[in-house]
Amino acid sequence: SITMLNDYKPIQRSRISSILNTILTSKRITRTNLAERLHLSQSSIVKYIKILMEMSFVREHGMDMPTGGRRSIFLEFNPGVGVNISVIFNISFLHGALVNLAGEVVFESKETVYNGIPERELLDKLIILIDRLQKHADDMSKRIFGIGIGIGGYLNMDTGISHSYFFSKNWNEIELKTKIEDRYKLPFFLINDIDAGALGDRYYGKGIGVDNFLCLWVSESVGMGIVLNGDIYFGKNGYVGEIGHTRVMPDGPLCSCGNTGCLETVTSENYILKRCIEGVAGGAMSEILKLCNGNINQLKIEHVIEASNNGDKLSRNIFEEAGNYIGLKLADTANILNPELIILRGSVLNGNTYLFETIERVMRKQVLRPIANSIKITYSHSQRSDTDIRLLGVSSYILMKYFNA
Repeated sequence: SITMLNDYKPIQRSRISSILNTILTSKRITRTNLAERLHLSQSSIVKYIKILMEMSFVREHGMDMPTGGRRSIFLEFNPGVGVNISVIFNISFLHGALVNLAGEVVFESKETVYNGIPERELLDKLIILIDRLQKHADDMSKRIFGIGIGIGGYLNMDTGISHSYFFSKNWNEIELKTKIEDRYKLPFFLINDIDAGALGDRYYGKGIGVDNFLCLWVSESVGMGIVLNGDIYFGKNGYVGEIGHTRVMPDGPLCSCGNTGCLETVTSENYILKRCIEGVAGGAMSEILKLCNGNINQLKIEHVIEASNNGDKLSRNIFEEAGNYIGLKLADTANILNPELIILRGSVLNGNTYLFETIERVMRKQVLRPIANSIKITYSHSQRSDTDIRLLGVSSYILMKYFNA
């Protein structure tokens, strides 16, 4: 197991850790490239790779040269050696998955929750979900390396304590690390859910090969993950990128954080749906009524996005306003951090062509010209995005912590 690294001397552990992290970043790499990247001799690389292959963490994968030249042997993680349990806290559901070392989801499951759910009930739902994931791993004869949770709010990554979580009643100083490790006898890791998204993009998504990027999430809540110089930026204790709690309206709506007029209050999924329902109730003609089969109480964000993409005036007016708020905030952030890429994700942004175009137009107009000329902005094109990339980010965080132990 990876914990066997403790059997090696510090310098050996350090080199093995560097090799594992490089493979995590590269996905597939030759021994020669590894030696060059890490400034190690070929003989050292051969020795350490032999150790990792005996531990079954790394495997060889042959690649024939298209010109018929010499066959290159690549090294990659062995997807069959085991899995991590990854869980993301959303306001309306807990989302869990078994993720292998190659960043592939082998099983997913969800538990329905709700805004304001009592702490005890939420913890019970979490245990039900992890139990189910553990049983599935056992049924597949998959070894579990660790359990990771991505959650919003104020947390301490080192102690594994969730100090506060806005969307649960009486959630205070929850010692998740102690609770999970005592029950499952597996290593536990805690990370902010949006930081997990940035890690997922860094290793498996749109941020592969990009050293400086921002990942903005707009869904039931709003947050930002930050990657600087190739590393995720956690700040002092993981409480970073809270762009959703920066103010855009001095006398705006009350936010879950206790302040008023935060970006989250005028751009989140629930706010968009509320504005649409009020518009239809006020007599506005809109395609969204047809898309939800005439039952406005069954309206989903996907309906609003589809209507907007089809040119619906009500939904576009609402997204125009949200896009202005988001674009201005992104311009401020880009002027401060000078990223090369901004990735837009989340239920409000997935597949939302009109909102994306509005955000990009506003941001490029406001940001300093040298930054505007060098920055790329992209979004998830599918309304119903595939597996939440934050789950992959949680898994990669577990691996990072293991490798650097």
